[in-house]
Formats: sequence, structure tokens, C-alpha cells
Amino acid sequence: MAQEYMPKLDSLCSAVLDVDENIQAVSVINKQGRAVCKIARTGTDLPILEQENEMLLMQTAITMSMGREFDEPLGEIGYVHVERKNLSLFSFPIDDYIVLVTSKAAIGSISLAKKVAAAIRRYKMVLA
Repeated sequence: MAQEYMPKLDSLCSAVLDVDENIQAVSVINKQGRAVCKIARTGTDLPILEQENEMLLMQTAITMSMGREFDEPLGEIGYVHVERKNLSLFSFPIDDYIVLVTSKAAIGSISLAKKVAAAIRRYKMVLA
């Protein structure tokens, strides 16, 4: 994703947040695991410290980076889903970035992932 798209990341985060009311937060992170954009619903902050949040973002970036090593034989990653007791995490690659979506646990994860992927595709088409 070229640098000129950066101001439009807010609109991407908003569009993804609007996909479903169970989505709590949307972040766009870079390859180093740093958030370059984040939007969250009021009162839905994760119950973790800032340092722990940074580690979570780095873990997401590492997981996606390691998964990309297998793009040639297995195809590109559509998304990575982590189901935890209290929340679900979805990571979607978008060029050199990752869209990290946090939602309430125990919702229709495949359905939600498809809706989020469609919103990201629409965003990319607008930029093309």
C-alpha cells in the first residue's frame, strides 16, 4: 500500500467497524507490528496493558509474516482467526499491512470474516 493511502486508513477502519455491531475494534498494523490506525467502539478496550497490546500486535505481524512464507505452495492467506474465551481476533493481509479485527467471542466467525473481507475488497477497489 503506497504512502498516499495512509490518510484513507481511517475510512477503512470505520468501514470494517460498521460491518457488524459485535466488532469491538479495528487496527491497521505494519510489518513491524505497530498500529498505524485504530478505531474502537466506546468502552471496548482490551483488558490488557499497553505493553501487552504491543506484544499482541507484534505476534499478529509475525504470524502473518511466517504464513506468507507458504504463499507459493499453498496460496495467499485470506485471513487468520484466533478464537479466545472472551474475544475473537481476525487478521487480514492488505498489501504491506494487516487489518486486525477484534470482536466478541462466540459469534458466527466465518460469516463475520467473509463480511470483513468484502469490506476490505471494496476499500481496495476504491483505491485502484
